[in-house]
Amino acid sequence: MRTKHWPHPLLEDGPGVAPEIEPLGPPIPDEPFKLKPLKADFPINKVGTDATLDSFIEAVLEFERERVIVYADPTTDGLQLRLGRHRATWLFYWDDRRHRRRKITSKRLGFFPAMRTADARDAARIERGRVAAGDVGPGKREAVKVETSLAEYVAHLERKAAAKHKPARWAYNVRHLVKSIIAPRWGQWSLADVAMHPGAVADWHRDVTEANGPVSANHCSRVLRAAYKRSAKRDVSLPQRDPCSAVEYNIETPAQKAMAFRDFPKWLKAWQAIEVGPKAPARKEYHLFCLLTGMRPGEAARIRWRDVKPALRVVEIPGAKASNTIQIVMSAPIARVLKRARDLGKPKDRDAFVFAHCGQVGQREDLPARGHALRHTWRTVAADCGVDELLAHFMLGHVPQNISQAYITRLVLSAGPALRQAQRKVSKRILHLLGSDPTRALSAAQTDALLWSSRS
Repeated sequence: MRTKHWPHPLLEDGPGVAPEIEPLGPPIPDEPFKLKPLKADFPINKVGTDATLDSFIEAVLEFERERVIVYADPTTDGLQLRLGRHRATWLFYWDDRRHRRRKITSKRLGFFPAMRTADARDAARIERGRVAAGDVGPGKREAVKVETSLAEYVAHLERKAAAKHKPARWAYNVRHLVKSIIAPRWGQWSLADVAMHPGAVADWHRDVTEANGPVSANHCSRVLRAAYKRSAKRDVSLPQRDPCSAVEYNIETPAQKAMAFRDFPKWLKAWQAIEVGPKAPARKEYHLFCLLTGMRPGEAARIRWRDVKPALRVVEIPGAKASNTIQIVMSAPIARVLKRARDLGKPKDRDAFVFAHCGQVGQREDLPARGHALRHTWRTVAADCGVDELLAHFMLGHVPQNISQAYITRLVLSAGPALRQAQRKVSKRILHLLGSDPTRALSAAQTDALLWSSRS
């Protein structure tokens, strides 16, 4: 009687043919060594030359090991070779006890066979010379951490802003970048480790670009570089290199936020609707002054009455962005705006601010253009009026490269009539685009008094 054959479930094609069974789950890692490392010296009496010792190490690596083996080189102080499960590592280890203080230097020199015995001995002798000269960097416990360096850099920015009598806006922004982006990744790293791993910094810059944008990634890299350079000036043991040397910075395109000419009447209507309170009575005049002069909003908010020179028909802004003094040439509309700000603010002395409490109003007003956008708008109008590009740069407070401040002052004085003519032309064009003159609430006599009389 013939019976039917039932194949085994693990058999693929029939009796006698078994399929390959894939292992279930993740691969099982190798068990760590349970025995303590075995320490021994190289058999120098048998393998004395460098080439012979290289052959000896290659022969030892052919056999499996049940424990870590650490070979010491009797001919070179501090040189060791650690034989692990998968690779051989050259190490420099030295226990220094001088001046009642113990300091251990442990440094990885390289891997065998990429680094041969002769190269490892030369590197160990260099490290031994540094130990003898006292030119050894601090250990892991003594090394300066990145978070400490960043905190000192933020404090440096705050002191720098206070010395210039400016609000510490950039220090505030840096503190935010450190807390949210830089410190979570590099806070516990030592400065020396960051400097020796530029590839890791470049990968982090690429990740920050995807997560936070190209501009934030560039800012973070520049902050990390600036903090390291400042710490390297104080600690000569740090590597004299840029930790961001491998970073490929993103291309940044300046924002073009100039107001279109057709939006000037809308801006005037929104400006007239601004509600003014007793705390900042000249907030409307502040926006109009920024539009007529093209000044940065922070610089305009820091102007004091002692900086207004009616006899010279200029407004000086000391300590500008480029650490220079900007001289704003007055036109008749600008003078009327200042006169109105003085009447509304009623300053008690010449140290009072022209536009008090207006430092952040540019970010809150509902205007088609405000803050730095008014600076771009002024530059657009100046170009439309045919103002020379160099004169426009001077009027905006830009400092051309390779030109000293003293030469700039002489150039401004010699080009005074041209600057005043250009300022009058730009102001006239802006008022024409607005459709009406919002500065005409003052009389002509009051304007002339502000322009030609000086205040004691």
